[in-house]
Amino acid sequence: MATMPNDLDLMQGTWKVASLEMDGMKLPSIMFMMAKVVVTGSTFSSTGLGSGYEGTLQVDETTSPKSFSIQFTKGSEEGNTNFGIYEFSGQPDAIRWKLCLAMKGGPAPTEFTTSTGSGRAMEVLKRG
Repeated sequence: MATMPNDLDLMQGTWKVASLEMDGMKLPSIMFMMAKVVVTGSTFSSTGLGSGYEGTLQVDETTSPKSFSIQFTKGSEEGNTNFGIYEFSGQPDAIRWKLCLAMKGGPAPTEFTTSTGSGRAMEVLKRG
Protein backbone atom coordinates (compact mmCIF):
# COMPACT_ATOMS: atom_id res chain seq x y z
CA MET A 1 0.00 0.00 0.00
CA ALA A 2 1.42 3.40 -1.02
CA THR A 3 1.86 6.03 1.64
CA MET A 4 0.39 9.49 1.28
CA PRO A 5 2.94 12.15 0.40
CA ASN A 6 3.79 14.61 3.14
CA ASP A 7 3.76 18.34 2.49
CA LEU A 8 7.51 18.52 1.83
CA ASP A 9 6.96 15.87 -0.87
CA LEU A 10 4.19 18.04 -2.38
CA MET A 11 6.55 21.06 -2.43
CA GLN A 12 9.15 19.31 -4.60
CA GLY A 13 9.77 20.71 -8.05
CA THR A 14 9.49 24.01 -9.89
CA TRP A 15 6.84 26.59 -9.00
CA LYS A 16 5.94 29.85 -10.75
CA VAL A 17 4.64 32.87 -8.86
CA ALA A 18 0.95 33.38 -9.75
CA SER A 19 0.38 36.36 -7.43
CA LEU A 20 2.43 38.39 -4.99
CA GLU A 21 1.44 40.87 -2.31
CA MET A 22 3.94 42.69 -0.08
CA ASP A 23 3.09 44.98 2.84
CA GLY A 24 -0.53 45.21 1.71
CA MET A 25 0.29 46.05 -1.93
CA LYS A 26 -0.59 43.64 -4.75
CA LEU A 27 2.26 43.72 -7.23
CA PRO A 28 1.56 43.74 -10.98
CA SER A 29 2.37 40.44 -12.69
CA ILE A 30 5.03 42.13 -14.85
CA MET A 31 7.15 42.38 -11.67
CA PHE A 32 7.18 38.62 -11.01
CA MET A 33 6.26 36.90 -14.28
CA MET A 34 9.76 35.36 -14.56
CA ALA A 35 9.99 34.46 -10.87
CA LYS A 36 10.22 30.84 -9.82
CA VAL A 37 10.91 28.74 -6.76
CA VAL A 38 12.57 25.34 -7.00
CA VAL A 39 12.39 22.90 -4.09
CA THR A 40 14.75 19.90 -4.07
CA GLY A 41 14.66 17.81 -0.91
CA SER A 42 14.82 20.32 1.94
CA THR A 43 16.60 23.01 -0.09
CA PHE A 44 15.12 25.80 -2.19
CA SER A 45 16.22 28.40 -4.68
CA SER A 46 14.30 31.46 -5.80
CA THR A 47 15.00 33.57 -8.88
CA GLY A 48 13.33 36.44 -10.66
CA LEU A 49 12.44 38.56 -7.62
CA GLY A 50 15.45 40.84 -7.61
CA SER A 51 18.25 39.00 -5.84
CA GLY A 52 18.51 35.23 -6.20
CA TYR A 53 18.06 33.30 -2.97
CA GLU A 54 18.99 29.83 -1.76
CA GLY A 55 18.49 28.07 1.53
CA THR A 56 16.95 25.28 3.51
CA LEU A 57 13.31 24.68 4.26
CA GLN A 58 11.70 23.11 7.33
CA VAL A 59 8.00 22.29 7.37
CA ASP A 60 5.69 21.72 10.36
CA GLU A 61 2.41 20.10 9.30
CA THR A 62 1.18 19.88 12.91
CA THR A 63 0.50 23.61 13.40
CA SER A 64 -2.68 25.39 12.39
CA PRO A 65 -2.19 26.98 9.97
CA LYS A 66 0.69 24.79 8.78
CA SER A 67 4.03 26.54 9.19
CA PHE A 68 7.54 26.58 7.78
CA SER A 69 10.90 28.24 8.23
CA ILE A 70 13.49 29.11 5.64
CA GLN A 71 17.14 29.68 6.42
CA PHE A 72 18.91 31.62 3.71
CA THR A 73 22.35 30.35 2.68
CA LYS A 74 22.88 32.59 -0.39
CA GLY A 75 21.62 35.97 -1.55
CA SER A 76 21.00 39.27 0.19
CA GLU A 77 19.27 37.48 3.10
CA GLU A 78 22.17 35.05 3.72
CA GLY A 79 22.32 34.03 7.39
CA ASN A 80 18.72 35.09 8.13
CA THR A 81 15.81 32.82 9.03
CA ASN A 82 12.24 33.76 8.19
CA PHE A 83 9.02 32.09 9.32
CA GLY A 84 5.75 31.64 7.50
CA ILE A 85 2.52 29.73 7.05
CA TYR A 86 1.28 27.79 4.04
CA GLU A 87 -1.58 25.81 2.55
CA PHE A 88 -2.28 23.79 -0.57
CA SER A 89 -5.44 23.96 -2.67
CA GLY A 90 -6.72 22.56 -5.94
CA GLN A 91 -6.49 19.22 -7.64
CA PRO A 92 -3.21 17.27 -7.88
CA ASP A 93 -2.75 18.29 -11.53
CA ALA A 94 -3.41 21.98 -10.76
CA ILE A 95 -2.25 22.35 -7.17
CA ARG A 96 -1.62 25.81 -5.74
CA TRP A 97 0.72 26.57 -2.86
CA LYS A 98 -0.14 29.70 -0.88
CA LEU A 99 2.31 31.08 1.63
CA CYS A 100 2.59 34.10 3.87
CA LEU A 101 6.08 34.99 5.09
CA ALA A 102 7.42 37.34 7.76
CA MET A 103 10.17 39.01 5.71
CA LYS A 104 11.84 40.89 8.57
CA GLY A 105 12.21 38.08 11.08
CA GLY A 106 9.91 37.60 14.02
CA PRO A 107 7.24 34.94 14.43
CA ALA A 108 5.25 33.42 11.59
CA PRO A 109 2.04 35.19 10.61
CA THR A 110 -1.14 33.64 12.00
CA GLU A 111 -3.30 34.47 8.98
CA PHE A 112 -2.88 34.90 5.23
CA THR A 113 -2.85 38.70 5.12
CA THR A 114 -0.46 41.57 4.59
CA SER A 115 -0.88 45.23 5.44
CA THR A 116 1.13 48.42 5.15
CA GLY A 117 4.26 48.09 7.28
CA SER A 118 3.53 44.46 8.24
CA GLY A 119 6.81 43.17 6.79
CA ARG A 120 4.88 40.27 5.26
CA ALA A 121 4.77 38.82 1.77
CA MET A 122 1.99 36.58 0.50
CA GLU A 123 2.53 34.50 -2.61
CA VAL A 124 0.46 32.02 -4.55
CA LEU A 125 2.59 29.54 -6.47
CA LYS A 126 1.53 27.17 -9.22
CA ARG A 127 3.40 24.31 -10.83
CA GLY A 128 5.84 25.58 -13.42
